[in-house]
Amino acid sequence: MADTDDDERMSELEPAGREEDGEGAPGERAAGVDRRAKEWEAGADLTRQEALNTADEEEADADRETEARQLREELEQDALEERDLEIARRRDLSRRDAEVAEALRLARSDDLARDNFRSRADAERRLARQDRSRATALDAGAAGRDDPRADADRAKADRYRASARIETNRARYDDATADSYSADGQERRLQASEARRPEQPPAAEAAFKPPRTPVARKNVKKKKFKDKELGNFGLGD
Repeated sequence: MADTDDDERMSELEPAGREEDGEGAPGERAAGVDRRAKEWEAGADLTRQEALNTADEEEADADRETEARQLREELEQDALEERDLEIARRRDLSRRDAEVAEALRLARSDDLARDNFRSRADAERRLARQDRSRATALDAGAAGRDDPRADADRAKADRYRASARIETNRARYDDATADSYSADGQERRLQASEARRPEQPPAAEAAFKPPRTPVARKNVKKKKFKDKELGNFGLGD
């Protein structure tokens, strides 16, 4: 009895099923299949294009990252070179400051020596004048006299004149020495003045190029499909 009921149900369903399968003309079924095929093909093409766009974007991103990394490395290298040049400039400045200080110290020492020898020359000239004055006085006292005392005064006057000549020679020597020290002091001050002047930059510094200003790289534009192109795939207006 159950088998009979099942057969009846199947017989009732079979015509409907066959009628649904055969619904519509054969041309309509073919058109639907063709439309779905085109839609699938268009979707596949879009998927491929999106994959290509993604690959292009990834390649562009990689290029931008490489360019940015190279730029960072160049900027770091420029910074290192600038730091080395700054260290060299500071060392050169310290060296010049030390040279200036030493030159001025020696110049002051030369000034002291000059003043010392100039004072000695002045004292020696005073002694020479005194000795000549004494010699002149003794000669005047012994003039017209012909006695042992007059002879002794004349001999003493000769000794004073000789002493005056010695003191005069000493004064001349000390004056020349003072002039030499004075010239040395002036030369050392000139050296100190020249050391203070800025020198020409070293060749490495002259050839140094300042860090380049980063230039923004143009972004890679994504390809956008126009409605006309999408229409070729059956997705446009």
